[in-house]
Amino acid sequence: MSVTLTDLPTIVRQLTPHIGTDDTLPVLNGIYLEATGTHMYAAATDRYTFALARREATDTAQGAPWKVLLTRADLAALRALFPARRHRVDLTLTYQPTQGADLSDGWLTVDDGTRSLRLSANAPLACCFPKWRPLFATALAAEPQLTDEAHYSAAFLARWSKAPADRYEPLTLWSAGPGKPPLIAAGHDFLGLQMPIRHDEKPTAEACDRHDRAALRTTWTDTLTTTTTTGTTRQLKAA
Repeated sequence: MSVTLTDLPTIVRQLTPHIGTDDTLPVLNGIYLEATGTHMYAAATDRYTFALARREATDTAQGAPWKVLLTRADLAALRALFPARRHRVDLTLTYQPTQGADLSDGWLTVDDGTRSLRLSANAPLACCFPKWRPLFATALAAEPQLTDEAHYSAAFLARWSKAPADRYEPLTLWSAGPGKPPLIAAGHDFLGLQMPIRHDEKPTAEACDRHDRAALRTTWTDTLTTTTTTGTTRQLKAA
């Protein structure tokens, strides 16, 4: 019931911005881990954004699949004992179910060969984590159809700056429409979803002017069509 990861700190960095902060929803207040025997999946969500990472990780003990939830306190202890380093370090995660009559929780041990950290698996919370497979399957299968303007929180968009495993990896985005969450991918091992901001049923005239594409064209037309006699016209370059 053990798996070895070489970049657990990277996964934690990618997912931490998406951990929920609502104390009334403890199932969202951490990072969910799921080992299937061939892969380790990690996920975090606060219902506004949802981040999912995966790594190939063969279960060296050929044990049963397991699920755990790492709380914020667990993650703080993990960072303290195994800080991020420039070079990758193998960390072995071993799940051990509770022995005896109480089989509801269990333990997760994280070990680097020299030091080890034993954490509660928080199995009851892990079992209640949102079902992520159908959400991402639907978004991944949808064809791009974003032909109308859509509105997104800038604060939530900033969370995806932690998604790339390295600074040069671009993000790939597409959406099935303005009311659907765009799918965000960083390479082949990270997926994300972000809920759009809904239109008000009865928006004010000011809000309509600020968000409407036609209104934006009107307010910017004079500025963008004014010619000057100095300066040169340059094209943007791809990054």
